[in-house]
Amino acid sequence: MQSAFTQQVLDDKGALRQSSSGNVFLSRPGKFRWEYAAPDKHEIVADGKNVWVYDVELDQVTVKPMSQALAAAPVGMLTQQQPVDKQFDVQEMEADGSNLEWFRLTPKKKDSDFTTMDLGISATGVEEMILGDKFGQQTYIKFEGLRTDVDIDKSRFTFTPPKGADVIGKAS
Repeated sequence: MQSAFTQQVLDDKGALRQSSSGNVFLSRPGKFRWEYAAPDKHEIVADGKNVWVYDVELDQVTVKPMSQALAAAPVGMLTQQQPVDKQFDVQEMEADGSNLEWFRLTPKKKDSDFTTMDLGISATGVEEMILGDKFGQQTYIKFEGLRTDVDIDKSRFTFTPPKGADVIGKAS
């Protein structure tokens, strides 16, 4: 999958806390690149073994084994081969008048970073995600120009820390 995205984070009172945009690339199993272009540039890359988070402004890289980093993360659901109903309780939601079918996913594991994940799905795939977390915040992600079954250069799923960057953690 390949798509541009916009993301908005609202606090527990519905006030906009953060707005960002960029591009995402996914390849199963376990590979993705999430590139934030605005307002601050940073990258999250999963290479199949590790998840690398690079904050360009801080010149800092954090690395964790995938099993630790994705266990409770929503993107883990999009990149794994395990059936969704093994990880989540799935419930169909009422139609909202859009061209999307909505499903609410509730993680079966209680140590998840989020409490709900609502997916808006069209014939092409997931077009919108709404993530609810333990603090009452909601993260809205809208995919634009979504393409599936596309060839993505394998180099998109590799990451080498830039020379001089601080690296926190250890790659497996």
